Amino acid sequence: MQAEITFSANTIGRKTIGRQNILPVVKPVSKFQRFIEEGRWYEHLLGYEKDVNRLSWTIIIASIIFFLPFCLNIFSR
Repeated sequence: MQAEITFSANTIGRKTIGRQNILPVVKPVSKFQRFIEEGRWYEHLLGYEKDVNRLSWTIIIASIIFFLPFCLNIFSR
């Protein structure tokens, strides 16, 4: 009788060992997809709409202040 020894480098033909490497990556993706499709994330987002709007306007104003000297320099040439 011969016993079959499977080394980690010799797993190309084995489906069960290959799945162990794929499952940790696919599982979070499928969870996120299920959360987007079936979850109520949009209702939570509506609760934070005021804060998101403030953050957006702050980013817009900060970018205007940052890029204004460059634009004035370009137009003053």
